[in-house]
Formats: sequence, C-alpha cells, structure tokens
Amino acid sequence: TGLFITSGSGTAGMGGGVFGNGVQIQGMSPDYTLILINGEPVIGRQGGTLNLSRFTVANIKKVEVVKGPSSSLYGSEAMGGVINIITEQPQQNKFGASLRMGSYGIVDACANGSFIGKKSSTHVALNSYRFGGSDYNNNLVGYTQDPFTNNTAQVQYNQLLGTNTKLLVFARYSYEQTKNLFDANVNTTAPQKLIDGRIRINDVNINPTIQHRFSNKVNTSLRLYGTMYESIQQLNEENTRNTYYYDYFKQQFFRIENQTNITLPANNTLSIGGGFVREILNTNRYEGERTNNIAYGFVQNEWQPTAQWNIIGGLRYDANEDYASRLSPKLAVRYSPNNRLKFTASYGAGFRAPDYRQLYLSLVNPAAGGYAIYGSNEISTAKLQALQQQGFVSTILPRANDLKELKPETSNGFNIGAQYKWGTSTTIDVNLFNNDISNQIIFDIIALRGNGQQVYSYFNVKRSFTRGGELNIQHQFNSKWTITAGYQLLFTGDKDVVAAIANGKMFGRSEANNEVYALQRNDYYGLPNRSKHMLNVKLFYQHQPSGWSASVRGIYRSRWGTNDVDGNGIVNRTDETAKGFLQLNANVSKDFNTHWRVMLGAENLLNYRDAVNIPNVLGINGYIAIHYQLQKRK
Repeated sequence: TGLFITSGSGTAGMGGGVFGNGVQIQGMSPDYTLILINGEPVIGRQGGTLNLSRFTVANIKKVEVVKGPSSSLYGSEAMGGVINIITEQPQQNKFGASLRMGSYGIVDACANGSFIGKKSSTHVALNSYRFGGSDYNNNLVGYTQDPFTNNTAQVQYNQLLGTNTKLLVFARYSYEQTKNLFDANVNTTAPQKLIDGRIRINDVNINPTIQHRFSNKVNTSLRLYGTMYESIQQLNEENTRNTYYYDYFKQQFFRIENQTNITLPANNTLSIGGGFVREILNTNRYEGERTNNIAYGFVQNEWQPTAQWNIIGGLRYDANEDYASRLSPKLAVRYSPNNRLKFTASYGAGFRAPDYRQLYLSLVNPAAGGYAIYGSNEISTAKLQALQQQGFVSTILPRANDLKELKPETSNGFNIGAQYKWGTSTTIDVNLFNNDISNQIIFDIIALRGNGQQVYSYFNVKRSFTRGGELNIQHQFNSKWTITAGYQLLFTGDKDVVAAIANGKMFGRSEANNEVYALQRNDYYGLPNRSKHMLNVKLFYQHQPSGWSASVRGIYRSRWGTNDVDGNGIVNRTDETAKGFLQLNANVSKDFNTHWRVMLGAENLLNYRDAVNIPNVLGINGYIAIHYQLQKRK
C-alpha cells in the first residue's frame, strides 16, 4: 500500500518516449525512489525515472521497501523511499526453469541453477522477456506501448577466504531492444511520413564485496561497485532510410564504500562508514562530458534498552562537489508492549542535489514534433531572446522570467504507525505520514515554437507536501483461505497555492462557460499524477494436500490530475484529470508433484484501458505458465 506504478508512453503517442514506468511512494514521484539490487543502486534514469521493465523477477528472493527518508545508509535519491531487490543466495544444488506465455505476444522464459562447493557457491539466473506491443488507436501509426525484448543474465558467487573472511561477487548484464514506429506528420496536414527505428540498451553491473569478522563484536565490509548504462536510439525515414533522429546516452557510476558494525555494551550496535562516488556522463543531449564526485559518511546506532524498545538514530553527511555539504539526521523508534501490539515512528531529513538532466540537458527531439528541454544552466531569458531572433522560438512565456540557478531539494519526512495482531488470524497495520519538501524541482513550459510545440526548463517549487494515511488488514479464515486489503488516503499540494486559494487570490475558468471564478480549497486536486484514494484487496486460496491454489486481486485508483487547461498552472477541473479505475486480476495454479507447477491467469479482467494516461495498463491479458524445479541437498 502506498506504492503506485507510473506510466510510460509509446512512440505513437509521444514519438519516441522511452522513459518507461517508475514507482511512486506515498505521493513522492519516481525521482525520489531509490532502487537497489542487493543493496547497490541501479543507475540509468531517463527523465528522472528508472524504467521497471529493466528488472526481471527471476531469481528474486524478496523485496524490501523503506518508506520515507528514514535511513542514514542511503543517499540523496531516497527522499521518497527505498526499494531493495534481494536476489536468491545459493544454499543448495538446484535447477529451475519456467515459461510464461500470454496475450500481446508476451513470452517470459527463465532458468536458474545453484552449485555448491566446499568453500564456494554459485548461482546463475537467465531470463528472456518479449512483449509484442499494444495498440489502442488504429487511426495512428505505431504502438500505444512499444514492443520490446529484454535478455538478462545474473551471477552470484560466494567464496570463503578463511574462517573469518568471505568474498561475494554479484554481476548482472541486461540487453533490451525496443521497436519504434510512428508518423512524424501525425498532427499536421502534410502527407504521411513514416519513421521507424530501435532503442538499444546495455546495462552492466558488477559488485565485489569482501566481508571480514575481526571478532564476535566487530565486522566490516568493503564494497566496490561499478555499473554502466548505455542507451542508443536510431530513427530513420522509412522510405529514404535517412537518419531522422539519433540519441546517445551513457552513464557510468563507480563507488567504493566501507561499513563497519560494532557491538557495544548495553545492547548497542554501531554502524559507521563512508564512501566515494564518481559519476561520468556522455550524451549528445549535453555539451561535452559531465562528471561529478561525491564523498559521504554515515553513522547509525541501534539501541535496545529493553525487550520492548528499539531505537535507531543516525546521521549522514554528503559532500557534493557542485553544492554545499549537507548533514541529514534520521531517527526511528519501535515500542512493543506485548506480542500483539507494536508502535513505530520515524523521522528523516532528505537531501537531493539537481541531477545532470535538470542542470545541463539540451535536447530538441524531432521524434516528438520538435519539443525542447533545457537544463537550468543551459538556458536564460537572454538565450531565449536569441533563439527567438533566430526563429526557433516564437513566443516567450512569463514563466521564463523565473529562470534561475536551481537549489538542492530538501525534505522532512515523518511516519507514525501501529500494528495489532488480533488472535492468531488477523493483523492490522495503520500508518500516518507527512513529507514536507523545500525547493522541489519540477519542469514547466517557458516558450512556444512556431509549430506549437513547447520549450521546457526546470524550476524550484518553494514548498510542497504529501501527507496521508495507510491501512493494511490481513485475515486468515482457515488453513485454506486468506484475505488481505490495503487503503491509502493521500493529500498533496503546493503550499503557496493553498495559501493563495485561502486568501482569495487564485482563480480558474468554469468548465461549462469559461467564466472566471475564485477557487475553493476543494477545487484543488493537488500535485499532478497523485490519486487521493488507492485500494487493493486480494483473496487467496491454497489447499496443500491437493496442490491447488488460486487468487483474485482488485486494485482501485481514484481520479488524478494530468495537465492544466484553464491557464492558472494547477489542476482544478475534471477535464484536467484522468478517470479513476478498477483493475481485477485472477489466477489458479496446480502443483503436480515437488517438481512441476502449472498456472493459468488473467490480468485486467474488466478490460479498462486509457491509452493517454495509463498506456502501461494493457487490456485483458491472459497467460499460462509452467514451472519446473529440481533440487538436491548436499
């Protein structure tokens, strides 16, 4: 609960949109969600978003979610929260394979194996995923969601180097190819001009770690991490094969980090460490190579004064060479008066410096009709006026007067919760959260081109907020039936807009007759792409003696803001929003023995589709999956 998958777009609608789907936590955008694999960050953000299609579910043991900026161990991208994908560790010799085939040309094939030696172990996982694309508008050339293939290989190797020392190496390689096809003249009266091409993505990660235990009370880890993300998009005119658009993006990330854990008297565990990051970016979107160096240190202490209390406090220091240093405090408390009741509270100060995109981007994308995006360091009113004289820009909007150097974003996040276990069959979780963000970075239109396309740049919003509550309930009726439900109530907004509405200084135009009227607080939908209500319910059945299991899951999302229509810069009318929707998924599976499982299922049984606002949600998607596993204990 509190997590939402944001939408990407296909080339039919956007002409080469490749940013994909990201994770929104408690109303914080995907820019603020840090995604880790085995505790290490995944890079390669496009438009601030890490595309979830890059991650295979093969070999995943569990997924840990930390909501809010409450951990000292993570850095600037974790203002909204952290999602840590933990892969399977080799523990016994085994082999597994699975094949899933579904609608829209979906084929998902996986194979994995573990090999255990006396002092070493190896786990290998392979995955190949194919999506044939979706098309909800037959009047447009191309796809609503582009077809793609993704092939991934992962290796986890562990080696004992002595009684107290261990070497761990995790390596991952992923190759993805997406097909593009669209009409460049779709919004004009000119003859059809077909553009086709490919996006090719190479994603490489290697993470060696040495762990050493000095004593029962002191252990340390030295982590090296290197990763490279490369994206190449080549678009050609279908008839002439002339290059229509070319985009190259390569990001390299190198980190060295040490963390030492010390067990102290009085039930204290101290974690102290630090590291250094070097980031290199090469792309034709920016002028020249960009580099950035970051040094950081952290200290965190976990204290358990009694069996009922657990207190974690920490500090993180970030020294970014482009900005002033920042010290961020964190605090988390858990109190369990008995085995049934638990209270939790956490506070974290977040810090996030502007990224390369927001500072140095210089992109004119002919694949989408010629829109342009400039980083704050690459554009000014004087440069806009020069572009206007050259004929590139026709109209400079008043918003351009606000162009200035971007400031780092800071946040203060609070979470307060309680968990109660009612008997042996029911668990209830309640959580309240509040995130106040200063200098939140957004993009906005600063000018118009002669063909009507927009010119964008980035700005700070002085004060914004996301706040609300979450309720999760799990009830087990008997040994076969279980139901889980989760609900989130979310309020978001710009504090200056809220104040202007309260003072009668914010106006809108009537949807019915375009008349000007003073806005009321309930007219304001808050920050775009955030739903006030989100609900999920899952009913699960399992009969172990026969091997049958089944589940039905419903997901509801209420109306959310999309774009401004009446010119006041906020969302306050129903025609500025997307409709809420209900999605229903179901599956049934059968275990034939300890080796084989067959599953049948369907997603989006109600067939709700919205190609403009949620192109990532497919129509009815039926599938069949077969799993095989063979294991032998040592």
